[in-house]
Amino acid sequence: MTQSSIIEKIVRTTGDLPTMPHIASMVMEKISKPETTAKEIHQIISQDQALAARVLRIANSPFYGGARNVTRLTDAIVIMGFNSIRSLVMTSVMNDLFKNFGLAEKLLWEHSLGCAAAARIIARAVRFSNTELAFLAGLMHDIGKVVLNLKLPDKMLTIVQEVYNSSDITFSEAEMKHFGFTHAQIGQLIARKWNFAVEIEEAIGAHHCPERAKNMPHLAFIVHLANACCHKLEIGPTKHPDLDMSTVLSVRAFKLPPEKVDELLGVLSEALSSQPGLGSF
Repeated sequence: MTQSSIIEKIVRTTGDLPTMPHIASMVMEKISKPETTAKEIHQIISQDQALAARVLRIANSPFYGGARNVTRLTDAIVIMGFNSIRSLVMTSVMNDLFKNFGLAEKLLWEHSLGCAAAARIIARAVRFSNTELAFLAGLMHDIGKVVLNLKLPDKMLTIVQEVYNSSDITFSEAEMKHFGFTHAQIGQLIARKWNFAVEIEEAIGAHHCPERAKNMPHLAFIVHLANACCHKLEIGPTKHPDLDMSTVLSVRAFKLPPEKVDELLGVLSEALSSQPGLGSF
């Protein structure tokens, strides 16, 4: 089969996102309606004990002030906001893609969540108005890897191990070596098939080459920088602790001085280390 026919088959045979749990689906539907109130979201979330507990825990976390005096679910929903609730639910749905955790799944999941958290932190730092859009773009940026892991697990495990054990090859280079195409190409096509927002689709496809983004280049550069930060902090399969951040394209694009980059890395490292499993993002 040709490379183009392999790509076409992967995209064609990849179905929708895993069916959302009933409660998560109801939350997403309600949040999409502008007239929805926090009380209505509370009525839905309260039917799922685990989700309700997680919302309360996150609302009381250092990320939202850390006062630890939020005891009512309605108050927690108000504190977090509907956009954060949406991100939490989407994270839960993404987690379903990694039910059978092996090395590849564990590393890819850690990187996806780490990049989501980094994108949100960077968005605030560069005054990007939609921090939750940045979070979702960061969370979904490697959806192509997820799909390839589902469709071609043996080859993906080989790639993950190769990248994990060597600093001389990038993930994309390993993919080109084994597949002849990259996860960014697959991810953008899948995002288009799933009718993601154009900005997120573009960020997924351009997260290694943000200069190609046309619709919302700031978002692509944020995800690019988040990705680089995760590589620097060794979050996921690609580990480059010696990465010179001053050479990173997105650092130069945002004109970030070294001290600001160090501050971002410090904030991200502290945020992730204080949340085992990256669960509060």
